[in-house]
Amino acid sequence: MSATAPVLAGIGPIRAPFGPDADLDGISLLLVRFSDAVDQRSSADAAAQFTEDGLFQPGIDPVRGRSQIEALYQRRFSDERRRTCHLWSNLQVHPAGPSEAGLKVVLTNYAFEPAISEETLQFRIGTVSGRCVKDGQGVWRFAEHLYERTFTSCLPVVPAR
Repeated sequence: MSATAPVLAGIGPIRAPFGPDADLDGISLLLVRFSDAVDQRSSADAAAQFTEDGLFQPGIDPVRGRSQIEALYQRRFSDERRRTCHLWSNLQVHPAGPSEAGLKVVLTNYAFEPAISEETLQFRIGTVSGRCVKDGQGVWRFAEHLYERTFTSCLPVVPAR
């Protein structure tokens, strides 16, 4: 974008509202809290981003409820060397009322998973769609978080200098 290009309120390169009641900031914070919890290896914090009976489908097998989501991440974090980095883009928020919204967002994920490879970093791009609800304290949580992978590749691991 050039320095002279007009800036439209609420529209940017990574998010766009679909309706006047779209809480872009609240949904964006949910995505950041979730990815930070996963990237910092906190299974309890990752699970806390869901409603009590939230549906999480990170691949083929769905998981329902905070306790099952936390258990899933505890298993994933059992290898201390496993590391991830999650990046979100192209967020679309579709309000369905003052405390509910649909979302669609692109997820780029980098993962070093020694169980898969000691020499490569897994690179994945996919779409997360779902439904979010605002709790009694005004905090957005996932009621449904459904991931569909579009691309996957591997990058060589280069030692840090």
